[in-house]
Amino acid sequence: MKERINWIDCAKAICITGVVFMHLPQDSDTFYLRYVGAVFLTPFFFISGYLKKPMVSMEETFRKYGYSLLVPYLIYNAIYYPYWLAKFYIENGGTVGITDCLKPFVGTVLLQLNSNISTELCGVTWFLPALFLMHCITDFCNRRRHGKAVMLILSLVAVVLYGANKYYNYAPNLTYHGFIRSLCFFFMGNLFGQKGYLKHLNCRKDLAIGTVTFVLSLAVFYWHIHEDRFVLHIILYFFVCILATYGILYLCKAVNSLKSQFVTRTAVGTMVVLGLHTIFTGCIDFGLEKVFQIADISYHWYETILMSLFIVALHHPVIRYARKYAPILIGKK
Repeated sequence: MKERINWIDCAKAICITGVVFMHLPQDSDTFYLRYVGAVFLTPFFFISGYLKKPMVSMEETFRKYGYSLLVPYLIYNAIYYPYWLAKFYIENGGTVGITDCLKPFVGTVLLQLNSNISTELCGVTWFLPALFLMHCITDFCNRRRHGKAVMLILSLVAVVLYGANKYYNYAPNLTYHGFIRSLCFFFMGNLFGQKGYLKHLNCRKDLAIGTVTFVLSLAVFYWHIHEDRFVLHIILYFFVCILATYGILYLCKAVNSLKSQFVTRTAVGTMVVLGLHTIFTGCIDFGLEKVFQIADISYHWYETILMSLFIVALHHPVIRYARKYAPILIGKK
C-alpha cells in the first residue's frame, strides 16, 4: 500500500472540513465565511497537482482519471437525486412536473449548468470533472517541449476569464467557474512536485513560514474584498489564495509529527465527504427546524465549527465501507 504523507492528509482534512463549514447556514455573510469560501478549495487543487504522477500516454490519462473522477461524479449525483427530488417536492408544496424531474439529469451531463433547460444537481461535485480536465491538460503540456510556457499562458488566460466571468457573469456553470479559478494552482502544485519542493520538514521554519503567510493572507483578503478597483481585486484574490495555500500547507508541515486516525480517515475519504455532505447537512438542518419549530435555521460561528466536525465524523462509517467494499467512492479501483 502506498505510504501516506501525514502533512498532506492534515491539509486535506482541514480543507474538506472548511468546505462543510462553508455550506452550513450561518448568521450572515461574515468576513471569515467569505475567506473560507474563497481559499479553502485552493489547497486541494495544489495538492492534486503536487501528487500527480506522469502517465505513459493520453489514453492512460483518460482511462485512469475518467474512472477515478468522472465515474464517482456520476455516482454521487445519482445518490443525490432522490434527496434533491424530496427537497424540491417539499419546497414547491408537493408539486413536481416531468420537466422539473429531468432538468437535474441535463444539468449533470452539462457539468452542473443552470439554465432554462437544466439545473445543477449535486453542485459541489463540479470539483471532479474540473480536476479531470486539469489532469488531461497537464499531461498533454508535460509531453510538449514548451509545455511549461503553455501552462503559464493558460494560467493567465484562466485568470482573465475568471475576472471577466465575475464581472459579466456570462457562464452560470459551476464546473467552468471552478476550473478557470483553480487551474493555475493545479499547475503550480504540479511544478512544485516535479521540482521536489516542500519535501523537507523543519518544524520551526515551517511554523514561521506558515504563520506569516496565513496571517498575511487574512490581511490582504480584508483589503481585497473591497471591489472599488476591480482589476486589482481579481489580482489580489489569486495572491490571497497563494498565501493561504502556503500558510495551510506549511502549518500542516509544522505538525507533521502529530498523527490522528480521524485526520487520516477524513483525508482518505475527502471524495465521500465532498459528495455526500450536502445530504447530511440538509437532513440535519431540516430535522432541527422541525424539532425546534425554526423557520430557517442558522448557526453561530462556533456552532458551525462543531457541526462541521460532527458532519465529517458522520461520514467515517461510509469511508470505512468504501475502502473495503466500494473503493470507487473514494476514486480507487
